[in-house]
Amino acid sequence: MYRFTPLLLTLSLLLVTSCSLFKELNLTSDDVTRITSETFDDDYDMVYYSTLSLLQAEQFTIVEANKESGIIRGIQHTERNDVEWNLKAFGEATERESTEAVFLVLPLPSKHTEVKLSLYHNELIVTRKNGRNQKQDSRTMLLTESTYNKWLNKLKAEIKRRKRLS
Repeated sequence: MYRFTPLLLTLSLLLVTSCSLFKELNLTSDDVTRITSETFDDDYDMVYYSTLSLLQAEQFTIVEANKESGIIRGIQHTERNDVEWNLKAFGEATERESTEAVFLVLPLPSKHTEVKLSLYHNELIVTRKNGRNQKQDSRTMLLTESTYNKWLNKLKAEIKRRKRLS
């Protein structure tokens, strides 16, 4: 009985994980809009500059900020130092990872502002075949509702903080 416990736990975890991944992939466009968008009862400038401030506080490098279009893009890089070891052991390794946050800040009537957020996980994957390294970029949009809730709640808190300063 005790020998099968780790196996049963592993299988249960695999089942739960695969179900949650499957659920994420079946989102409708309405679901994605609901998860990734938020309307704020604040003017455009307050929301725009609070978004920039949030990215900076989260240690993202701001690579694009266009106030006219409302687009703000930030990237947070993670370098991996286990590449050679993974290549030798598994024939594949992630050389570099990054999280990319793309905000679209849109003014609405009556001093309201809509924010649309897209989060991406980017990887540069190295595969060793016949002694040669091949590199492939991978970009995946994150669609976990709790991740977007966390970011949008942090933006609400940053707007509130900036309001107290003015």
